Amino acid sequence: MVISSQTKYIFAHVCAVEASSRAVSDPRQARKLGHASIGLSVSGIVICVVVAVVVVLVLMTSVPSCDHYSYQGHCYAYKTYAGSSGSCVAGVKSSSGYCYSTYCTDYNYGGSCYEYRKYVGTSDSCVNGVRSSSTGYCYYSCPHYGYDGSCYKYKSRLGISYTCNGVTSSDNYCYHNSCLKYEYAGACYNYETYVGISASCISGGVKSPSGYCYSTDCRYYSYLGSCYMHRKSVGWGSCDDGVKSSTGYCYYTCPHYEYDGSCYTYKIPVGYFEMCSGARSSDDYCYQNYCPYYIYRGSCYRRRDNIGHLDGSCKGVKSSSYCYYN
Repeated sequence: MVISSQTKYIFAHVCAVEASSRAVSDPRQARKLGHASIGLSVSGIVICVVVAVVVVLVLMTSVPSCDHYSYQGHCYAYKTYAGSSGSCVAGVKSSSGYCYSTYCTDYNYGGSCYEYRKYVGTSDSCVNGVRSSSTGYCYYSCPHYGYDGSCYKYKSRLGISYTCNGVTSSDNYCYHNSCLKYEYAGACYNYETYVGISASCISGGVKSPSGYCYSTDCRYYSYLGSCYMHRKSVGWGSCDDGVKSSTGYCYYTCPHYEYDGSCYTYKIPVGYFEMCSGARSSDDYCYQNYCPYYIYRGSCYRRRDNIGHLDGSCKGVKSSSYCYYN
């Protein structure tokens, strides 16, 4: 804490007066009092220190009041409700959806800062804001997405096959209030495809924690609103890895490994003389759906050593107790 020069002067003045009032300046009296004078001077210094501490504590505890709005120990000039998903134009957002800012970059009205202002007259068409009865202006901020003075619920990236049912921006986004097909995380998509927990999205989409991929385009094969990486003709046969169409095609995406048109759970390196119970590739890998060895984090390993038996190095994948390798 910074102490002003005036406060320092008060401390020095109090110390000087107190010490001088305790000490005796007459030499004859000083000889009689002796050590008592020194004790009185020391007591005056102690009193001075106590007074200084009290003054500092008073100054530290006296917090100036905010003229407008206070949030997390700071003062702000504007307080505007932005909603749970809306962003602050310039300021700090609270957990309750309010924006606190020291300055307003757009429009100021009634102690709040708004992103947009439009004239509505005496009508009640001021849905997302506050209407000024004196001027007829509507001050508002969009709780989700704003574009060209209007508010929208969704902002979706336009793709090759995406149809925009709202307003298209110059940077290839679609602002709209309803989803024609699939909705995820505040955006709309053309395709919803289940790929599993470990697989990645095949068409540059967004993956949900439940294992679904949402995308606006399909770079491979689309069928019934889903996008698949593979399609093969099975005729009257079964389609265990995907969805079969009425024309005899099997649409599928392998959640783990794919080889020669089929899906497998494990991909294990094999030597030239080693046996493979699944499908063996030309680059010496064995694709199969069960692991006869050791499984760790979804992968199959031929060997496993105890960490305590190693010299500290592990040429594979290390767990808390074992080293897995092939």
